[in-house]
Amino acid sequence: MFVLATASRQHALEAFDLGVVDYLLKPFTEARVAQCLERLRDRGPGLEPDAAGTPSRIVARRKRALVFIRLEEVWAFEAAERLAYVHTSRGRFDVDLSLSAVEASFGRTLLRVHRKWLVNTEYVYELEGAGSETELRLGVPAGPAAGLRVPVARERAQRVRAALLGNTLGIRAR
Repeated sequence: MFVLATASRQHALEAFDLGVVDYLLKPFTEARVAQCLERLRDRGPGLEPDAAGTPSRIVARRKRALVFIRLEEVWAFEAAERLAYVHTSRGRFDVDLSLSAVEASFGRTLLRVHRKWLVNTEYVYELEGAGSETELRLGVPAGPAAGLRVPVARERAQRVRAALLGNTLGIRAR
């Protein structure tokens, strides 16, 4: 389903001919966006967000099976080889989402550490290195599943360190 948001009225009829569900004309109000979201919910089953307004689960694939994953289970999302993956303690699964779409949906829960990686900071148990050699280790440190090593982009290293130290005690942020 598609919604078009634009400042131009002239393309509205053409947009509906192409199958958009709604057409938001800028500047739009909060009430108009709520109306659009209601229209989307009416058109598609399974689009109900949780109380916070975000989807409650992620659906991924493992071969021919659909795998349903709660956001709390997610260690990280990875973009590689023109595909996207979600990493959990149960393994790595294919997802049909771009990292930008994931970030837009779950941005408060996930931290962009690299152009190819979004991580759930709740599962970060180690930050190693500095600058271009910075790396995170994710997972459960003493758990049975192997952890995950994630590179941190040089230009994001300071922000990642600050975000991870933001609600901790023991080491001063520098």
